[in-house]
Amino acid sequence: MSSKRGGRIVSRGRGGRGRGGGRETRRHVNIRSGGGDAMGDDGNYPRICISNLPRTVDKSDLMEFLKSKSYQPNLNFKGFEFKNTKLYLAVEGSDNIPALVSLTGIRYGGVKLVVSQEDSNSANTRVVFNGKGQIPFKDSQNKLSATRQLKHIEEHITNTYANNPIKEVIDFSYLHSTKELDFNDNKTLRQVFRLISEKCEKAITVSFSHNNINTLASFKLMIKYSLDHVINFNFDSNKITDINELDNLTDLSLRELVFTNNPIAQLPNYRMEVARKFPDLLILDGVPIGPEDFPPSPIPPLRPNYCDSQERQQFAFRFLEKYFTTFDKSREEIIKAYTEESKFSMTFMADSSTLPMRGSTKTYQRNNRNLKKPSDDVKKTQLLFSGYDNIYNFFKVYPVTSHYLASSVIDTFLAPGSSLLNVVIHGHYLETTFSSKRSYDRTFILAPSQPGSEAAKGGWEAIILNEQLHVRPYVRLPRLEPVTQPIANITAPVGAEMESLINDFAVYTKLKPEFAKECLTLSGWDKSKALETFQNLKANNQIPADYFVA
Repeated sequence: MSSKRGGRIVSRGRGGRGRGGGRETRRHVNIRSGGGDAMGDDGNYPRICISNLPRTVDKSDLMEFLKSKSYQPNLNFKGFEFKNTKLYLAVEGSDNIPALVSLTGIRYGGVKLVVSQEDSNSANTRVVFNGKGQIPFKDSQNKLSATRQLKHIEEHITNTYANNPIKEVIDFSYLHSTKELDFNDNKTLRQVFRLISEKCEKAITVSFSHNNINTLASFKLMIKYSLDHVINFNFDSNKITDINELDNLTDLSLRELVFTNNPIAQLPNYRMEVARKFPDLLILDGVPIGPEDFPPSPIPPLRPNYCDSQERQQFAFRFLEKYFTTFDKSREEIIKAYTEESKFSMTFMADSSTLPMRGSTKTYQRNNRNLKKPSDDVKKTQLLFSGYDNIYNFFKVYPVTSHYLASSVIDTFLAPGSSLLNVVIHGHYLETTFSSKRSYDRTFILAPSQPGSEAAKGGWEAIILNEQLHVRPYVRLPRLEPVTQPIANITAPVGAEMESLINDFAVYTKLKPEFAKECLTLSGWDKSKALETFQNLKANNQIPADYFVA
């Protein structure tokens, strides 16, 4: 078998087991003998699958390494195949398989190997012997063509989803055995993801249970498709052995995952590790993520969104939802949210690996108003966009985006001494053209839109007076633990005591008695808190005139 099968094999001196040794000499070597003497008869042998290999590997050295570490002196490898970045080894004697599989997680060449037994149903593999050595290959008559595979997937979606009134779930369970689909293969999953994006727009849950899946590497491809609506995955009864395989899903904003009956579910601290990898995850294996899934820590948990008023929080969320939907889908309509006096500026931080003139980076760097860097005062002024026309002209060259509002952190509060609303959002978006994510921090200063104005006619409850955008390398927000505040027992005064407190507060504030009572009630009948609330509302002109005694 020649090296075009996909294996990059190198020959090197001893010591290639990750512990140093002779100098490595890289050269292409044809894939030939599996390590035993040539035989003239055909035979069938069980195989093990080794994944998470080093970037370069000497097959003979790896085989010797496995023999040594498995303590099986009579172990013989009768053939091998390198396919889809995995090495398959044919083993003489099935009683040697458990000892080899137990080596999963052992370090070789600086990485942790993942060793598993190949499912006998996953491929019809024969080891054919010729005079030169043992060469395994997959029986071509049972290999599905891309066209036939696509037909199977389309038929399954039509039968189980399109004709099903329940559109929230699409189930691909058992298709490995019933339709011979390989869900470890990039080509298969590309077809699956494309068809889900085109035909299953309402699906929020996808099940891949009972499909002999041993790697999630191909699931990184999901980011290239419009699958934001999929937030739940079921991988029950598969063969995921390495917790780091879940890193292939971390670009997704997931709410529920199922890994029951997978080897990783038996690992120590399994729930804690999964919860840390997926800050937005709510349910794992049917059980809600809770404080018991994390070890005690002296460091207080991070607080979620801050807002000084529930009403203002709801107002801000409505505004942001409309803003980012418009920004992502019909950016020309965004102009109505700005005025001739609106100001906008952007700053950009690139990571060390970013090429300066590639893709969207070029746009960001050209418009980066980092006041510490441009020495030209004229350029600094030009990069402060003023008025809706200039702001929209910048948005026209801004990359096409898809924002994830649900996984953002939003802080909302009134600007001191005014009725303007500060809205600060920290989140991330996908650049759909380049299939890459970026984190951002965006600050808006909002004012109510006037009745009859263009903004109001366009459905905008507020206009943007000032906006600052900071774009940076993508970093997932950590898990935000809600902080529950103890509810104090509030004992309201009764009878004459209540009446006296209301009258005193009404005289001091000049509020009508019924509104003085309302203010005291909302402050837990704490006169100091009620007075502080009253003064803040009055300073911001938020108390109607008819609340006061004439």
